[in-house]
Amino acid sequence: MYDSFKKLALSFVPDINEKELKAIEKKFKPLSLKKGDYFLKAGQFANEIAFIYKGILRTYVTLEDGVTEATNNFAFENMICSSAASLIEKSPSFESIQAVEATQLLVISSEDLEYLYQKYHRCERLGRIFVEQLLVEQDYRLRWFIEKNAQQRYESFLAHFANYHQRIPKYLVASYLGITPESLSRLRQQYKKQEQTSVKIESA
Repeated sequence: MYDSFKKLALSFVPDINEKELKAIEKKFKPLSLKKGDYFLKAGQFANEIAFIYKGILRTYVTLEDGVTEATNNFAFENMICSSAASLIEKSPSFESIQAVEATQLLVISSEDLEYLYQKYHRCERLGRIFVEQLLVEQDYRLRWFIEKNAQQRYESFLAHFANYHQRIPKYLVASYLGITPESLSRLRQQYKKQEQTSVKIESA
């Protein structure tokens, strides 16, 4: 499990050495979540960062009606997940993080992360890159809502999550896109028709 994280760390910080990698490994703890289990609930403080070895996590907020959930993001294998705002500001999280399917994580506490930052400069650089990754992923969805209509958001979703989208339940895809499941069904039908038309034109 740790080998996957090690490869990711080396891809971000190629000059990180074996001593530093061993120090990180000692601070990580494995955590298994069943489908529907929570890594973080709204109102809790995010004091851990998770590396996803296997599975999918989704980040969502519950709207004012207390029922409707708006999915902010999905995180998959070899990605980092936490509530960036809660982690950085040390404030209660406004969002929840839940397992979409059975998920295996490597988890490190913010205290242990700070210890590694103080002791190893390259660990600090690695941690900064991880937080930047969290913020970039959140930015994708925000930009889509500002710049794109529902059809364009769906097409961007398929492109951005090309290797994973089939593993996500359709109602969660709709929640991520900010539309109803019925609207998503119509978008999927339109997209299939467009693909079929493109294939016919290319074959002609």
